[in-house]
This record gives sequence, C-alpha cells and structure tokens, in this order.
Amino acid sequence: ISERDLWRYRLGTTKSGRTRRRVIFPSLSDDGDLNYWVARTVDKDKNPKYLNSKTVKKSVIFNEIDLDFRKKITLVEGPFDLIKCDDNTTCLLGSALNSSYALFQELARFRTPVLLALDADMPGKTQKIASLLHSAGCDVEILPLGKFSDVGEMNKNEFLSLKNSAKSWSPMDSLLQKISSIKSGSII
Repeated sequence: ISERDLWRYRLGTTKSGRTRRRVIFPSLSDDGDLNYWVARTVDKDKNPKYLNSKTVKKSVIFNEIDLDFRKKITLVEGPFDLIKCDDNTTCLLGSALNSSYALFQELARFRTPVLLALDADMPGKTQKIASLLHSAGCDVEILPLGKFSDVGEMNKNEFLSLKNSAKSWSPMDSLLQKISSIKSGSII
C-alpha cells in the first residue's frame, strides 16, 4: 500500500477498542457521509479476520463518492481488492449482486459498462452477475485472472495488464462456462 493509497482510500486504525490492530477501510456515500466500514486484522492469528459495519450491504454503494457511473466501473469482491485496481472501482462486499442492490440499480440506471474482476473460485456467480448486468443494458467484460486466484494477489501493473486483455461478455459465455464445468462421464 502506497502513501497515495492511504489518503485515497482514507485508511485508518485505532489504538484501543475492538478495531485495535486492524486497518479500517471506510466507505463514503455520494454526499460524503460514512455509510459502511470494514476493519481487517494485521495479525495472522487473530479472529475474526474482518469486522464489518452493521449496515445492510445491499443498501450500500461502497465509496460511491469516488465513482463516475458514466465511465466503465470495475467490480471486485472486497474493499482491500480496490487498492490493486484503477480509480473507478467499487466492491460488492462479498460475491452477491441482484436487482435489489443499490449498486445494481445505479449501474442499470446509467447503463454503466462493467468490468467484473471477481475471484476465480466463483465462475458460476460471475456468470450470473454478468447476465444480470447485461439484461439491464450494461456492457460487461470479465477480467481474465490468469495465474491469480483473485485481484488481491496482483499488483497494480498486473491488474492493468490483465484489464487490457479483458473480453466482452455475452450470454453464450454463460452457456459455454456451464458446458465446460461438466465432468467427463457424468450423466446430464
């Protein structure tokens, strides 16, 4: 994490209390109000690894204040993945997105082009989210992760390189993904 990242993402910590020895990642609404936060431990043996705001996730557009819905937005799973990406990026606060989420509603309203940069272990969810966004009129691309299992394993240059090789998604991609997941010898 660079000094620029510390300021850009408004990262912090506390000296006491429940968030002691955790990096706090706040989220601001488009009005600049705190609408969510995540705190991650810096100790490998401390559980739980994450503490989250009690706000309902689907009502939050993480760091909406930093987003331009008229330009392509990259979607990642968690806030710490944001640090590895370019500036017009937000997170799902997990791996779910449906039509009841505030984020989906804004993306659909602006028909925002979207780059999905979700973890490799969720190909089915990635396809489902791509289909949902596509049905709302958003152009969708999927980030090829290559040797990485998620964006958090990359540095910024690796992310930008892979972003340049992202391919447009179409409904046929979902069908092809389902076919490729069928194991040899299985009964359909």
